[in-house]
Amino acid sequence: MEQQQGRPTPPMPPENYGKRMWQLWGPILIKWGIEFLVSMIAMTVLAMVYQVANPDAFTAALNSEQSMIDLYNQLLEQYLKSSTLIQGMTAFVIIPVMWIFFHRDRVKERMMGIVPNRKAPLWKYAAVVLMSLTLCLGLNNLINIGNLAASDEAYTQTIQALYSAAFPVQIVCLGILVPISEELVFRGLLFQRLRERGTFLQAALYSAVVFGLMHMNMVQMLYGFILGMMLAYVYEKYGSVKAPILAHMTMNLLSVTATKIGLMDWMMEDIMRVGTVTVICAAVAATMFVFIQRIEEKPDQPEKKDHNEKVAAM
Repeated sequence: MEQQQGRPTPPMPPENYGKRMWQLWGPILIKWGIEFLVSMIAMTVLAMVYQVANPDAFTAALNSEQSMIDLYNQLLEQYLKSSTLIQGMTAFVIIPVMWIFFHRDRVKERMMGIVPNRKAPLWKYAAVVLMSLTLCLGLNNLINIGNLAASDEAYTQTIQALYSAAFPVQIVCLGILVPISEELVFRGLLFQRLRERGTFLQAALYSAVVFGLMHMNMVQMLYGFILGMMLAYVYEKYGSVKAPILAHMTMNLLSVTATKIGLMDWMMEDIMRVGTVTVICAAVAATMFVFIQRIEEKPDQPEKKDHNEKVAAM
């Protein structure tokens, strides 16, 4: 029996639809559950710290509706200031959970005789880094040139909250932990499970739309969809979840560092400067895309390999 990768299977019986929906959405629901649990723990800790630091104000809040509202607003403000650290802690919990699911999926694939895509050599990962850097920088420039951030208050509040944390916290949480957790969920599980039963384009579009919608504001939705398509593509071509993880980490680290040193503001001071950088980014990203496109990801078929060797020996 010839082993195959990515070929759609026959339609499932009606009784299997529920199982299939859980297979697709289960990791995302578990992710949401962990996020909710960590958020509740964080809010409880903040309330306890406030109670210890301000016992009189806390007691007064229990006896007055207005004082309770003021207390809630203060706790919410502290929560937003700590949102980067909270996201990092959430990702730290999500990573081992999703890694278990990811590992189980790979075991099931081997048991089913599915041959995975070839793994690209390590030196070709340089193209992933270059494409991620230039694509991230170019898209951010387009967002700034189009003044999209100013028209989306939710995006502005999100960015201000995330980048208000200490720089080392941003590096660890936003640059390392969050990309690993999100790639395991959206590419390692959602995209790959869709890919088992459909084409690359179907799986990439579905997972990229979901990934974009998870960001909850218009700018990041659009940004997330574009990057979601790219991340699915490098996963497909490189045959390893390490490729989209590396790409995602590269983009987040660039965003964090560029914000810290004021790179975006410096470019926006001169329209020719930002335009030139954006064109160069587009050229480099396109070049790296062509390079990645030429990577042969199709798995070796043992039967075909044996047949070719026999033909060559004749």
